[in-house]
Amino acid sequence: MGARGPAPKDNLASMAGVLEPLRQKAPDGIRGGSSAKKEYERLAAQLSKLGHLTDLNRQALVNYCEARELADMALDELHALGVTLENAESGNRYMNPAMTALSMSLATMEREAKALGMTPAALQSIKNVKPQKSEKKEGGPSAFLT
Repeated sequence: MGARGPAPKDNLASMAGVLEPLRQKAPDGIRGGSSAKKEYERLAAQLSKLGHLTDLNRQALVNYCEARELADMALDELHALGVTLENAESGNRYMNPAMTALSMSLATMEREAKALGMTPAALQSIKNVKPQKSEKKEGGPSAFLT
């Protein structure tokens, strides 16, 4: 009996050309300014070439870009005001809250970069993964003879 219906696609990679423009354009729901959108489009082009960007991990890239913009804003504030601030009433010095925002943004960026394969260690582990080939097991008389 012959196969019914169209032949199945080998994998989702065969549809990569169709999804390419969708992936490389920054989504409308991205929070942040134009720098987050520019960063998204810059990284999306690179990650798509490597085959690391799919619709499943697109949110990881959005998170990375939003954290990058927050880190840039925190760095600008730190450069303008300094790492420590002085309390106007008591004169005591305290850490600028932008330091906490920077630290949290950098942690988010590192986590998402690892998830997307953007760190050297993650990239190496992705390169070392080899697709498994299915072994054909033959049954019947030919299996007995081989």
